[in-house]
Amino acid sequence: MSLGFRLYSYFNGNLVHQDSLGNKYYHDKKNSSKRWVVYAKGFGPESLPTQFHNWLHNTSDEISDLNLENNNQESMVKRRIQKHSVKHKETIDKGYNSWNPK
Repeated sequence: MSLGFRLYSYFNGNLVHQDSLGNKYYHDKKNSSKRWVVYAKGFGPESLPTQFHNWLHNTSDEISDLNLENNNQESMVKRRIQKHSVKHKETIDKGYNSWNPK
């Protein structure tokens, strides 16, 4: 996250919740339907549990605190990342030799 976005969040947002991974959830001081998250270092959208995702997209107005241990939540995030990662083949037989710039 950029320094400007963190400053914007500090001055224009109300901190609603911070999860065990360190993600911080905000809503705008003037418009509570404007919501965003500041991800913890090393994490991204894949680290959001379902109820936080629903809150961010205004599907739900409540954030229920998860009673999961930090290690358990991190392992869930790692499994989610592995599930959605694309595995490319090292060698792909295209039937032709492609041009390689020098």
